[in-house]
Amino acid sequence: TRKMQRITSILAAGATLGLVSAAMADITITQGDSAPTYGTLLTFDEPGQATGIVPADFWQADFGVTIAGGDGQSIVDDFDEPWIGDGNAFFGNFGIFMTFDNDLTAFSGQIWDPSGPPSPFGGGLAVFVFNDGEQVADFSTEPAWAGAGQEWFDIVATDGMVFDEIRILGFGFDPRTYGDNFSWNVVPGPGALAFLGLGAFARRRRG
Repeated sequence: TRKMQRITSILAAGATLGLVSAAMADITITQGDSAPTYGTLLTFDEPGQATGIVPADFWQADFGVTIAGGDGQSIVDDFDEPWIGDGNAFFGNFGIFMTFDNDLTAFSGQIWDPSGPPSPFGGGLAVFVFNDGEQVADFSTEPAWAGAGQEWFDIVATDGMVFDEIRILGFGFDPRTYGDNFSWNVVPGPGALAFLGLGAFARRRRG
């Protein structure tokens, strides 16, 4: 089942957590006090946003992304933790799994998780980036929690590299991961590229 596949992925990721690095190929993952906002922005406060348990494909029609926790549930609410900020956020039990309909060149978002620093006995948070089912980047860190730590993550692909899936996994004893203010840049499809080309041609004709 899809739930068992996610749990298997979490266990496999935990086994290699000490080996992950900040970048692979042409993708860089950084953690900081802020990050850029890209072209598509999902705040979980958009008109019509449902709360509680929602389908993982709730955002697919409007945003081109499915989002689920590691247990297969997608939960959105205005949580009590004041350091998450006002408004709704996403909660994933056993991590947050995002799959995009189109290739991306950049992604940013806020992440909170109580897993603490990485250690030989567990803890830490890891970000795994995939393209067409192949892992292309990963990053291990101590996540932000309870108002302490750096909550912003930024993923950037360069030199023609793209990605279409992000898995964010905490490895502490309390498997809670929260996310908010996700934004990303999508690679334009052939139709959009053709439209841009026609626009450039029209501008040259007018000139």
